[in-house]
Amino acid sequence: MNTAVRLSLPLAHLIATVSSSATMLAVMVTVAQGEAASWAVAAVLLSAAIPAIVLAPLAAPLLDRFGPRSVVVVSAVVQVVILLLTAAAPTTAVLIAMVAARACVSALDSAALLLLADRAPRSHAPDSTARAFARLDTARLIGGLIGPLLGGIAVQFLDLSWLFLAQAVTVAILGIVARWYPQQAWEPVATPSSWWQRVTEAPALLFRHQAARAALTGLVLAIVFTSIFSTAQTLYSLDVLALDPIGVAILTQCFVVGRLFGSRLGARVTESRASTWLLGATAAMGIGLLLPGVIPNSIVAGAGFAIAGLANAIQVAAIRLIVVSAVPDSTRGRALAAMGSVNQTAGVAGTALAAPLLVAVGPAVALAVAGIGTLLAAGLTFLMRGARGRRPSALGVRRASSSS
Repeated sequence: MNTAVRLSLPLAHLIATVSSSATMLAVMVTVAQGEAASWAVAAVLLSAAIPAIVLAPLAAPLLDRFGPRSVVVVSAVVQVVILLLTAAAPTTAVLIAMVAARACVSALDSAALLLLADRAPRSHAPDSTARAFARLDTARLIGGLIGPLLGGIAVQFLDLSWLFLAQAVTVAILGIVARWYPQQAWEPVATPSSWWQRVTEAPALLFRHQAARAALTGLVLAIVFTSIFSTAQTLYSLDVLALDPIGVAILTQCFVVGRLFGSRLGARVTESRASTWLLGATAAMGIGLLLPGVIPNSIVAGAGFAIAGLANAIQVAAIRLIVVSAVPDSTRGRALAAMGSVNQTAGVAGTALAAPLLVAVGPAVALAVAGIGTLLAAGLTFLMRGARGRRPSALGVRRASSSS
């Protein structure tokens, strides 16, 4: 597969992410300026988060039955219809309904795109999966960086309907690229027979696989604590560092820039060393969050947030490789969907914990708590790795048997 074809999926994902991020910011601004803003903003956030937690694992067997290409294409078609209908009447109620409907329809998009990239014909180098995932991560991160800026500008000069029309075009482009993106030979999974068995098979395999269980347990705990950082970051910038709005924006982007560099490092993670990378990245993230908590300084905070962002991107790359190596190839899509649901749940739990913590101790101490908790999560992962011994992974067993 040549370079242009290989990059077409990440580029389409980039365009769609830019548009989606811009539209989401415009929606948040619009509902925040309307009546009953407090409940409307909360409703938008919950409508965007809950489907990824609840629906993704339940609908994951669709990836086996129809394949990732069909899932992305059908999702794109339905989303285009939703966006066009929303453009006709973008009231607050319609906007909330649109966010909820799109979140439901696109619940499997992330896992499907990863699976689409994983099944593309490419080199058999041991890090080829990591590189495929890293290209999509880089596209998503750049899109998340550029999109809100464009959305903030667009909402000042354009009617909201134009943003939905533009997003409908970008979603359609992603669907078209997915439809024609090259794939290796794939056969629908015939067993297990019942839908519930297919829903529970991947989580059960991950739980039984000791390396995956140790990695996911430590990472979930780390996500709970690092979600405190997401909530405390702006308050820390304003109340502790006394930065102006431009300074807050610059400090916020340090984390994003760190993630961009980390996504490049994530391409170097291999299946055999993924657990080590994950452990090191989790420890580095804890240090990156702890330093600004104990040393309230702008430069220290910028460096710490950049380290945390870099570590976060490596965590994402490593845990994906651990998950896909712990299950048979036919179960990878469901395993990725289950992992995403678990991570989202941990993020919501951490966000809920952040509010009372910030009220009780303030943003600086909250950051220190986030760093210490993340370091403890790294320690737990290390202890669980030490306890499991040297048992070969499921993928290693499969490869050994296939080569004999």
